[in-house]
Amino acid sequence: MTIYSYLDLVGGLAVFLFGMTMMNNNLTALAGARLRGIMLSLTKTRLRGYLTGVGITIVNQSSSATTVLEAVLVGAGLMTFQQSLAVTLGAELGSTFLGQLFAFPKITQFATLFVAVGFFGHLLTRNKRFQNIADSVLGFGLLFMGMNMMTRAVEPLRASVAFLDLMAHIEQPWLGILAGLLFTMIIQSSGATTGLVIAMAMAGTINLAQAVPINLGASIGTCATAILGSLSLNREAKRSAYIHVVFQTIGVAITFLLLHIPVGQDRLYLFLAKAITRLLTGGDNLARQIAMAHTLMPVLNHLVVLPLLPLIVRAFNKLVPPSPPKEVFGAMYLNESMLAEPSVALYQVKQEMLRMEPIILGMLDRSFELFERRDLSSAAAIKASDRMIDTLRREIILYLTKIAQRDISQEQSRLQVSYLSITTELENLADVIERNILDRAKKLVNKNLHLSTIGLVEIGELKLIIRDNFRTVMQALNSDDPAGARDLLAKAAACWEKQQAFRHHHFERLNAGQQVSIETTEIHMDLLNHYNRINRHIYHVAQALIDLAAERA
Repeated sequence: MTIYSYLDLVGGLAVFLFGMTMMNNNLTALAGARLRGIMLSLTKTRLRGYLTGVGITIVNQSSSATTVLEAVLVGAGLMTFQQSLAVTLGAELGSTFLGQLFAFPKITQFATLFVAVGFFGHLLTRNKRFQNIADSVLGFGLLFMGMNMMTRAVEPLRASVAFLDLMAHIEQPWLGILAGLLFTMIIQSSGATTGLVIAMAMAGTINLAQAVPINLGASIGTCATAILGSLSLNREAKRSAYIHVVFQTIGVAITFLLLHIPVGQDRLYLFLAKAITRLLTGGDNLARQIAMAHTLMPVLNHLVVLPLLPLIVRAFNKLVPPSPPKEVFGAMYLNESMLAEPSVALYQVKQEMLRMEPIILGMLDRSFELFERRDLSSAAAIKASDRMIDTLRREIILYLTKIAQRDISQEQSRLQVSYLSITTELENLADVIERNILDRAKKLVNKNLHLSTIGLVEIGELKLIIRDNFRTVMQALNSDDPAGARDLLAKAAACWEKQQAFRHHHFERLNAGQQVSIETTEIHMDLLNHYNRINRHIYHVAQALIDLAAERA
C-alpha cells in the first residue's frame, strides 16, 4: 500500500463516520422527539419491548444510543429496569441492520446519486422537516461513498504477504475479538467496524473466519459508549447499561464456543452463516456471509438468553444490586378518587395539614438547640423538614385547586379558600425557621460568638410561648373549634408585651456594657424579630379559623 492508499483508508473511514453521524442526527431529529414516547408506550410487554428496541436502533443506527436513551428513562423512573431488558436485547439485533445494507455492493454504485439528491434537496427547501430528510439521504450517500473509498484503499493488501500473515493470526478467535474490541472502543462505533470489515471482504483482503471474530469484538466494544453515557445517571440507569455488556458477552461466548466445534472442513458457526446465506440469497457472496454471521450472533444469543432471563437477572442483581428502595415523602390522604366527594376531599386536606404540626414543632425545637448547644449538625435535619413542608404545601395546593374545579357548595368553597390560606401560612412559618433562624445560628457559631446566659434563657422562654401557641392553633384546626383560636388572639397583646420586655432587657445589658451582649446584639434582635414573625403567621392561621367559623354561623 502507498501513502495515498492509507490516506484513502483514513479519509474513507472519516467520510463513513461522518455520513453515519449525519444520518443518525437527522433521522433522530425527524423521530427523536417521539422516540421516548414510543419507547414508553411500546414496552409494556416483553415482545413489544424487544421489537421497539429493534425498530428504534434501526432508526438511530446505534445500539449504544438506544441503550443510553433507555438508561435515561430508567434513571428518571419512567421505565423499569425489567422493561429495559427486552429493549436492550432488541437493540442488539437492530444494530446488525446496517451490516446487511453494507453487504449490497451495488448500493455503493449509487452513493454519488444519494449525495447529490441529499445536497440539492437541502439546498432547494427551507422546510426544516424536508431538510432533515434531505440530510438523511446525504448521510446515507456519504456512508456508502466512504465504504467505496475504504474498499479501494485496502485492495492492494491482497498482495501483501505481511498483511495476509497478520490476518491468518486473526483467525484465532480470541485475537480477532480483541482487535475488534479495541478498534470499536477507539472509534465508538460497531457499525463502522462492521463497515470496514465488509469493505475489506469486498476488496478480497479478509475471509469469513477472520471477519467473524472482529465483529464479535465490536459487539462488546460498542457497550463502552452506553456505559460512558450512563455515568452521570443514577444506579438503576447504570444497571441498564451494564447488563448490555452482560448480554453481549453471553452472545460472544456462545459464538466463541460454536467457532471451536468442527463440521467437516469448517466450523459450526461459519457453517451456519454460510448455509443461511445460501438459503436466503441463493449464493455464497462473502460480504453477505459476513453480514449474516453478524446478525446470527444476537439471534442465537436471544434464543438462549430469553428463556434464562430470570436466572440471568437474579445473578446480575447479586453482582450489581439494585438501589435500596427510598421512602419518598409525599401526601398520604390526597386520593384523586375522593374528588368526586368534595366534603370528603376537604377533610382529607385537613389531615394533610395536620401532618405539618410535628414537622414544624421539630424544626422549632432543633432551631433553638442550635443556639443552646452551638452544634450545627441538626441544620441538615431542619432543611430536610422544610423540604417536607414544601412538598405537602405543593400537593395540598394542587389538590385544593382540583376541588375548586368541582361543583362545590358555597360553604365548601369558603373552606377551600381558608385551607389555601392556612397552608400558605404554615409553609411561610417553616421558611422563617429554615431561612432566617438557621442563618442567624450559623453566623453565631461561625463567628464563635455566644448569646448572654440571660438572653439565651429569654429566647428559650419565647420559643416555648410560640410552641404552645402553635399547638393551640393546630388543635383548633383539628377540632374545628374556633374557641382556642379566639383565646390565642386574646392573649396576643400579652405575648407582644413579653417580647418587648425581652428587648428592653437586652438594651439594659447593652447599657451596662456587657461585652457578650454588645457582640451579639444584631443576632439577638434578629432572633426576636424572627420569632415575632413566626407568631404572626400563627395568629393569621387563628384569624382564618375565626373568620371561617363566622361565615358558617
